[in-house]
Amino acid sequence: MTNWKNNKQRKEYKKRMRRRETAEKHRDYNQYHFLCRDWLEYIFRLLIKGGLICYLFYDSPKAAILFIPFGIMDYRSLKKKKLEKQKQELTLQFKSMIEALVISLNAGYSLEHSFETAQKDLSLVYDRQAYIFEELYIILSGLRMNIPLERLLKDFGERSGIEDIKNFANVVMVAKKSGGNLIRIIQKTVNSIGDKIAVEQEIETMISAKKLEERIMMIMPYGIIGYLRISNGDFLQVLYHNLLGVMLMTVFLILIYSAELWANKIMEIQV
Repeated sequence: MTNWKNNKQRKEYKKRMRRRETAEKHRDYNQYHFLCRDWLEYIFRLLIKGGLICYLFYDSPKAAILFIPFGIMDYRSLKKKKLEKQKQELTLQFKSMIEALVISLNAGYSLEHSFETAQKDLSLVYDRQAYIFEELYIILSGLRMNIPLERLLKDFGERSGIEDIKNFANVVMVAKKSGGNLIRIIQKTVNSIGDKIAVEQEIETMISAKKLEERIMMIMPYGIIGYLRISNGDFLQVLYHNLLGVMLMTVFLILIYSAELWANKIMEIQV
């Protein structure tokens, strides 16, 4: 009897450890870790931009030391863009998932079983490396270990940092507790998310021309200085290799970066 209890305790302990290891591996969508291609992209941009600044603003390779703060700013800017793209992709994939859930629920499946059919349906649309398959695997694995669906969806919402997913988790929790019409509730959620994504895409289309103008405006200072260097190099020599010139060029560079940050802030429109 004692051996049987010990074996049972060991199995329970191993099961808890597996759950803990699985939870620790769950992706946090509020963080973005650079992949190899991201580092290559960043280094390429850094070399091009750093080379231009050393040549155009300081006429010396030693100025690369002064470029370190701007390189850090570029790293943070690129990381922020990658993080936003990651969340946008997850939002679109999540919308497709709950649309598949509605189809399965209308066919008479339970909500828990609908996630299995949704996984099969989404495999026809997305690559297996898509974020949503990782989340579906976590949800289905959790259901097999008798973890409540509400807790799994709540964990997904917190890790995603996306309001639509958090709201969906809360809606499912309330509907299961109150016994509401899940199909109708989830369908309303799908329509709400679809309308929000449509508005975001419409705004993106409207400001795409302005974003192009902003990129051109940010390139213009480099183009003007480059033109002066090529057409009349002696005109800028007074700004090179002296303390006052270095200070003036550094101020110009700070103003250019400040204008870029301000323009990016203006272009951020939350829905």
